[in-house]
Amino acid sequence: MQYNDSDFGTVTVTVNPRARSIIMRPEVDGLRVTTFRGATLAFVKTTINKYRLQLKEKQNTLKQRPQISDDDIERMRREAKATLPRRLAELAYMHGFKYESLKIQSSKTRWGSCSGKNNINLSLFLMMIPEHLQDYVMLHELCHTVHHDHSPNFWALMDKVTNGKAHELRNELHKYHTPSS
Repeated sequence: MQYNDSDFGTVTVTVNPRARSIIMRPEVDGLRVTTFRGATLAFVKTTINKYRLQLKEKQNTLKQRPQISDDDIERMRREAKATLPRRLAELAYMHGFKYESLKIQSSKTRWGSCSGKNNINLSLFLMMIPEHLQDYVMLHELCHTVHHDHSPNFWALMDKVTNGKAHELRNELHKYHTPSS
């Protein structure tokens, strides 16, 4: 169901039978709400009103992110496919990591991920950040091939492969965001 809100624009409400709570995700041009079965529209609107200021701040932050065109995305996809697989393989070889496969995707919520089967996914939006941070993200995912968590052992390995700069690089990466489209 959709309705118009004077602050957010289009509010899209979906029911997920597995949901146990209400999830509200601001978007550049609207608000996406996922709720549990049985939640009324009045409940959804009351909950939105309760968090309206915080949600509006998040939406304004999204609006300030760079907007990119479909052509820009395709250019970055080609560039990512041409450079990231080679660099990931180099880093894996240099540090003795093994991974199963690599996919380049257009993820806007994560720079990268590593599955339990050691399949690595990288966001094409890595092409928007400096190379040393691209390396950090790839090393982070490669470390997950050894430790599938963020335990002290994982961070010790990250410090080893980043010359003791894992947390410094992580903090630097937090200054960058994927674009809104």
